[in-house]
Amino acid sequence: MGRHYFERYSIQYCMKNFLRKIRIPIFCCLLALIVVFSAVFAYPALNAQSHHEPAAPKGILRLWHIDSFEGGIGSRADFLSSAAKEYEKKYGRYVLVTVYSSDSAQRAISEGNIPDMISFGTYFGAAAEIVLPLEKYTFQAASMNGQTYAVPWCRGNYFLFGKDGDFSRASAENTVVSSGGTALAEAAAYEYGVSGEIPVQPSVRAYVDFINGKYEFMIGTQRDVSRFRTRNFNVEAVPIQEFCDLWQYIGVCSADAETYAACMDFLYCLLSEETQTKLTKIGMLSAFYDVYGSSEKIMDGAEKGEVRHTVSAWLSEEKQQELRRCASAALKGDKNGAKNFENFLQ
Repeated sequence: MGRHYFERYSIQYCMKNFLRKIRIPIFCCLLALIVVFSAVFAYPALNAQSHHEPAAPKGILRLWHIDSFEGGIGSRADFLSSAAKEYEKKYGRYVLVTVYSSDSAQRAISEGNIPDMISFGTYFGAAAEIVLPLEKYTFQAASMNGQTYAVPWCRGNYFLFGKDGDFSRASAENTVVSSGGTALAEAAAYEYGVSGEIPVQPSVRAYVDFINGKYEFMIGTQRDVSRFRTRNFNVEAVPIQEFCDLWQYIGVCSADAETYAACMDFLYCLLSEETQTKLTKIGMLSAFYDVYGSSEKIMDGAEKGEVRHTVSAWLSEEKQQELRRCASAALKGDKNGAKNFENFLQ
């Protein structure tokens, strides 16, 4: 019995001695773990207090873009994508820009597929079904029931082009109207004061006939300004400020409060003076700032003028066709056509 007692005592003594030796290392390990876990869980809170912008993307904003009239140079969709990259840097949220045709966008909307934002031109009436009122923005042509639902992020302009500065000689006999997309150049011609059996041709054909001398004057848009420069063809131009429907609007469609706020942040970036001054890269005008200098005489003259008349942003394509018929009739001297046309103007 004594021998067994001695063995038990020896084992207990060895265990106590062993635990005494490892107690300090274990304590140190536990202390180290506490410090590490404290740092891991405390860091996000400290980081959130020291940064006002989100640290990581919260989702993707879907922006549809529809080209309904000829632009200037380059791509308006690419411009939006470039603005989206700047927005992402600042707000940490990605904007996916997808190009749609008018038909494909209308079809998608009818199927219940709604983007977070939509960029569209005049006469895309389907946008009225999905856009929401914009906070802190006002633009009469894109308003309904006293609230603004879209705002132009860029615009074009109509011009009377000539090979010299004497525009007083422009008449139906020596002037061609360039027509492209949904742009209503006939309305610009009528509002400017050129009337009669004036030829209306597709934009490229009108441009070629003009530079080849078939016509002395041409009524066109900012797209023709770029065409002339590309060809090094010297022209004079007077901006037609009496009428403009060349607006590229943007509206917000998402009713989710967080997404709506993020979309409004994107609009703020897109409409900022810093971004708007870059419109010169795509040959477009700003609706809010002077972005061209005196060295860009034709475009500078257009942006310094004030557009006198436009039409509602919410006219359907059917109404656009009716408006075109009225403008064509007015251009030919039809008084009823002129009266009906003027009923559309704002």
